Amino acid sequence: MNPTTLHELLDRSRIADTLHAYSRGVDRRDIDLLVDLFAEDATFDYGHGNLARGRSALADLFRESTGRYTATNHHCSTISYLSLSEGRAETITYVYAFHENTTADLQLHVWGNYEDRLTDEGDRWRIEERRVRIAGVKTLSGEELPNRFERYLRGEPAHGRRP
Repeated sequence: MNPTTLHELLDRSRIADTLHAYSRGVDRRDIDLLVDLFAEDATFDYGHGNLARGRSALADLFRESTGRYTATNHHCSTISYLSLSEGRAETITYVYAFHENTTADLQLHVWGNYEDRLTDEGDRWRIEERRVRIAGVKTLSGEELPNRFERYLRGEPAHGRRP
């Protein structure tokens, strides 16, 4: 294996770590982790003109959007690397997300993708631009979590160190 190929594989792994850490940050409602995944002047585009720019606006967005739910669970499946070279990357990540709001007695199931531009800032790959595009949504009445299960805590980091 030549060094270029090995370097690219390492970059792909580090990029995937960033994309998966986003899911963990949302699900645990870890605002500090979420903000750290984005470049200082990053943009986050939900569509239809819903755009946040910069870490301060992102922190507000994440606090407000994650605060609506009792629980969330995000699954990133396929990561397509559209381009990767010289510390820059473009990806499309397919995602399924579950959101539960017990006060409104609803469960929201969303599937779509994240279209990202990322940059290697040395300590980690960070998202410079994220566009969230949705393929479908399904809303159902909520169900109570059976007693035999224990829900993970939101607003607290998971055990162990963050990658």
